[in-house]
Formats: sequence, structure tokens, C-alpha cells
Amino acid sequence: MQNNEVVRALETIVALMEIKDESYYRVLAYQRAAESVGALGRPVREVEDLTTLPHVGGTTAEVIRELAEDRTPQILADLSEEVPTGLVEVTRLPGVGPRTAGRLWRELGVTSVEEVANLQVGRLASLKGFGRKSEERILSAARTYNSTERRMLLNEASALGEHVLRFVRSHPATERADLAGSLRRMKETIGDLDVVAASSDPASLADAFANAPFADEVLAHGPKKVYVVTGGVEVDLRIVAPEAYGSLLHHFTGGQAHNIVLRERAVKKGINISEYGLAEAGTGDYKPVASEEELYSRLDLPYIPPELREDAGEIEAGERGELPDLIETGDIRGDLHVHTNYSDGKGTVESMAEAAIGLGYEYLVFCDHSQSLRVANGLSPGRLEQKLEAVREADEKYGEIRLLCGSEVDILKDGALDYGDDLLAELDFVVGSVHTSFRVGEAAMTDRIVRAMNNPHVRVIGHPTGRILNRRDPYEVDVSRLIREAAATNTVLELNSYPDRLDLATPYVREAMEAGVNISIDTDAHDEGALSLVKYGVSQARRAWVEKDRVINCMPLEDFERYLKAGK
Repeated sequence: MQNNEVVRALETIVALMEIKDESYYRVLAYQRAAESVGALGRPVREVEDLTTLPHVGGTTAEVIRELAEDRTPQILADLSEEVPTGLVEVTRLPGVGPRTAGRLWRELGVTSVEEVANLQVGRLASLKGFGRKSEERILSAARTYNSTERRMLLNEASALGEHVLRFVRSHPATERADLAGSLRRMKETIGDLDVVAASSDPASLADAFANAPFADEVLAHGPKKVYVVTGGVEVDLRIVAPEAYGSLLHHFTGGQAHNIVLRERAVKKGINISEYGLAEAGTGDYKPVASEEELYSRLDLPYIPPELREDAGEIEAGERGELPDLIETGDIRGDLHVHTNYSDGKGTVESMAEAAIGLGYEYLVFCDHSQSLRVANGLSPGRLEQKLEAVREADEKYGEIRLLCGSEVDILKDGALDYGDDLLAELDFVVGSVHTSFRVGEAAMTDRIVRAMNNPHVRVIGHPTGRILNRRDPYEVDVSRLIREAAATNTVLELNSYPDRLDLATPYVREAMEAGVNISIDTDAHDEGALSLVKYGVSQARRAWVEKDRVINCMPLEDFERYLKAGK
């Protein structure tokens, strides 16, 4: 199996375990193992000791090894005997998580998306916790469901893309190669991969690619383009002479709307633009373009970064000389939302601090879960006091980094916070988040979060819409109202970097920028390795035109401490 196939098998185990309602920590072990394999930059079968991977223990390592060797692990065989595997696809319907899928199975006998689609109107709505609107949404999704629609998360696609790219770049006939398509634009999920290469011997490179170890199936094989399938993912390689590399890379990076507008602009200047280069209108004589910078320059535009190429005003901003100075990963000075083994994390205060020091961070804020979230080992007030003391001691121990003690405090159903104000006042930092009671309706959910924003101790609203990509839709909430309230209360909105969250979504981040609201880009890391996921949050911020002065954890330590002291 390729890495992405191993990831999907582990995700199947996770879904089946959740449908069975197995213990949170057992499920979490396989979920984190899937994330680790997804982020691995080389074939998992080449890893001699799988327990060296982040959050992979002996049991999960054995399961990963069996999957990589194309054997069915006993746990997957047992789960498939106990739970109909068709329920895994049922969990991908909007509003249907694993536990809901389990209820549909036990209470209605449903075992597949097709059977959901065939339910009589009113049967779903009759179940406790369902209503007419939720039934309509689920039935509509089931009746239009396409099992091939699952798209890769960014970390999964990046790992696979880098693996393929290393192969292409290692070939002696390759002079230059890059990933293109939606992955280069850092879309939140990816369907397939595009690779562009420059070579003076394209046929040799094309033959090697068609025979690569990862090529499970060859869909097309020509001297300048090859389509293969690896682990169910289509990978397209396009090869061009080095002098034509810029126009080909630009064309296959997209986005489509950006390319169309750029072509229209070129026509007004008497130029035709295509993947082959630029030509005077009507001649068909395309001259190659070696770099994207040259292509934009010929059209009297500055270079436009790939993340902005969506026809969202970037060309007009380029004309005015007003393109943003986009944030970069190196601008991040600290992480304001990480977990430890005090709640549901694996890392200790010390190990997380040392990992942050390795990233060059100036500060780190520990925000473990609050008391009501028992499934995540939320901290009672007494345990929070113990953690406060532990963080203070660690802060004195590590002179290279400022360590602060906060909490990810649950926003309860009525908008109250999970700790009293006296305890919140002792903390350095408070992130308020919704983790339960998602189906209260848009008005109630919005009021709930707005009430939390008006608490003077809440600095940040964590993962504000609650979505989990490929698994759970956002809860119903008026995000525009949240943005207005954030501006009024000087509350920061989080852009959560975990690849299955990336929450806030890019359009809302851009709306927040226009409203004068600042954001934080945090990892929500539950172990040391996850601190590096910040790059995915930064990629979404770049797509939203964010500059570093609008991100509070880009502040130098001295400025950040002043920000904390000033209060809301």
C-alpha cells in the first residue's frame, strides 16, 4: 500500500471504532497514527522502526506495518465483522458523524448510503435529536452522494506530492520540477496532483515516471505527459523544454478563473497566452516563457503568488501596486493553543517547550481542555492550579522561551464559560471554544459565542465554526456577526492549522481582515510533532491576503507581553 492508502485504512478503523462507541483514547491512538502517516515524507514501508514516528506506539505500529505490506490487520478484520463497513461512507454525509451512523444502524437498520437515500420521509425526523431540516439535508446528500468525492487533506496531499516530486527531481534528465495545480495554490483539500518538469530529454523522464515504484496504474504515457494512479490518486506529469517552463507551470497552477482573466487582459494588449507561451494576437507563433515572473512582467503585472490566483481582486491589486506582503511561516513567533498530557495531549510541558525551542519560537501558551470536556480529560480547577505551578516552574527552567499557562475553555450551551472569572483571571491566556451541543441552531449558536466574546478574559475564539474536513460540516453560526462582534470586543479569531480543521475558512479570514479583526494562527497541537503543522494555517492565511501585522502570534515577545498586560 501507498501512504495515502494506509491513511484511509486507518481512518476506516477510526470510523468503525467510533461507530462501536469504543473508548476515546483508543480511537485517538489510531486517528493520530493516521495523521502521522499522512504527514510522512517517504513511503511508510521504508521506515524500519515505526514507533519512531510521532504518536505511533507498538500496537498501532504493527497495524501500520501490516497495512503497508498489503495484509489485513486483525483489528480491521474484527471490526468489519462486527460493524457493516458501508457505514464508513454514511459518516461522510453532512450532519452524520460516526456515533450518528451507529444510531441509524441500530435504530433503523441502515448499513449504507444507498439505504439512507431510500429511507421514507419522516423516519429520520422521528429519531430523537433529528428534525425535518436535518432529515432533508441528510437525505438530499445521500441521494446525490459520490463515493469518489473524498479529497485529500493538505498534509496528506503534501506528503504524497513531495514523494513524487523527489522522484522526478532525482532523474538525471530533469532540470527543474515543481508541484502545480490546487496543491501549489494550497487549497484546503486536494483531489489529484499535478507535476511540471523541465527536461532536455522528456521521453527518458516520461518512461521513468511511467515505471516508477509508486505507479500502480498508467492511464496515459506519451513523450511529454504521463498520467498514473498511485494509491487511488491520479498524478499528472507534464514535461517541457527549460525555456518554456514558466508558461507551463503558470498554466497548470491555475486557478482557472485567474488564468481566464489573465488571458482576457493579454488579449487587450494584443497578446495571446497559453501553456506554450505568449504570441502576438492572430499569429499563433507562441514564444516560450522561462519563468512566471517574466510572464507577469510581459503583462505589466508584478508576480502574483500562487495562493492568490483565484480571481479575487489580485490582478486589480497588482495593477495598483497593492498586492499584500503575505505572511510567511518564519513570521510566527509562538503558538497560543497547544495541549499537553494534562488533558488529551501526549507531550509534556517540557517536551512541548523543547519542540517549540527547536522551531525558534519566543513563546508558547499551554491551553489544555477545561473541566466539562471529560472525554478529553478536562482539568478540574484543582488540576488547573497544579498545571499553573508546573508551567511557572518550566518557564524559569527554560530561558530560551517564555512559557505561559492558559486554557481552552469550553463555551457552554448558554454561552457561559466552563471556569469562573476568578480562576480565569489567574491564567495568562484564554481560548474559548465550542465542543458540544452543535445542533442548537444558528441564532442560539451565534448568541452563545457572542456571549463568550464579551467575557473580558477570552482573548481568542478557537476553531470558530467547528468543522472537521471530510468528516463534519460546520455548525450553523452567523460568522459575519461573529466577525463584527470580534471587532467590537477586540477578540481574536483563530485560524486553526490542523489539516482537518483549517478553521476559520479562507473567505471568513479575509472578511475578518476587512473588518479590522486580528487572527491567531495556532496548531492545536496535541504532541510535539504537530507544532510543525503551523505551515498549513499560514498557507490558508496567505490565501486570505493576510499580512503578519494582523496575526497576534507574529508579535515579538516584548510586544506580545505588552498586549497581554493591556487586556481587552
